[in-house]
Amino acid sequence: MANPKRILIISGEVAPFSDTSYIASLARHLPEALHETGEYETRIMMPRYATVSERRNRLHEVIRLSGSEITLGDRTETLRVKVASIPGIRLQVYFMDNGHYFKRKGIFADRSGKMFTDNLERAAFFSRSVIRTIRNLGWQPDLVHAFGWMSGYVPYVLRTEFADDPLFRDAKIAYTPQMVDFEDAMSAEDIVSLKLASKDNLKGMSPNRVGMHFADGVIFPAEIAEYAEGHPVFSDDTESQRDQAMDLYNAISPAVPA
Repeated sequence: MANPKRILIISGEVAPFSDTSYIASLARHLPEALHETGEYETRIMMPRYATVSERRNRLHEVIRLSGSEITLGDRTETLRVKVASIPGIRLQVYFMDNGHYFKRKGIFADRSGKMFTDNLERAAFFSRSVIRTIRNLGWQPDLVHAFGWMSGYVPYVLRTEFADDPLFRDAKIAYTPQMVDFEDAMSAEDIVSLKLASKDNLKGMSPNRVGMHFADGVIFPAEIAEYAEGHPVFSDDTESQRDQAMDLYNAISPAVPA
């Protein structure tokens, strides 16, 4: 039997740890369905928001993966990586933990509904955090599937800064967008402060648009099917979602089993 293909799942939310949007359920059930085929090995990564209880979810820090310093603009922050298992299944989730960016009582907004002014910076920090963590793990993915606005910079960073990195250069990238109540678009100043290459003309693009533009394939959640514009759309059924994902993976990377 051939070795399982390695798929990295990156999501702004994963149920049951954080479950305020439709991508949380997708990022929870799809890896399990893929894993059960025996053809895939998965890793799952998400932010560790303050709303994710460390005690209730039995998170523990992975010392060998913690301590990396990530710089955006004039700020350098230390990344801590924690891990927990999804209840009832043998799949682990790695949590990117940082007090400055994620220790807040909300994902994109505070309790009053006011949006955080640094959401773009938070998304950029998360994207670089997961890539740094995978490098520290030494785990080479065959395919990366990023879910949601918070993961939108992942395809861009992989296709530019890490285009020649032996760990990532052969990986294909899928992206599942998430429509949010706001769509922060980048200014020229944002592009500089987030350490993005200005030559790529990202001005005016939200992380969602960046993710779609730089991915090899895009598949929409059923909840926003009206925006799919010809892209495939996930069904509501977990088994069908697995088959749809496998079809997409095979289309963008024939080496991935169908």
